[in-house]
Amino acid sequence: MSDAAGGPASPESPPPRRPNYRCECGHELRVIGRDRHSVYFELGNDPLDDPVMDGRCPQCSAPLPGNN
Repeated sequence: MSDAAGGPASPESPPPRRPNYRCECGHELRVIGRDRHSVYFELGNDPLDDPVMDGRCPQCSAPLPGNN
């Protein structure tokens, strides 16, 4: 693996963060994982506390991507 400059990544480097997900209503959520393995969290919460469990935007109830 290499870093953004093309050199080897250091073992202490955290994995790159995905951009936050912004719903159609404008509500923004942190995303961990990919596709159907995505887990959404409210911003400002500890990254592993209180995930969005119902697969819907907490603000407008629109379905979140990857939750079929």
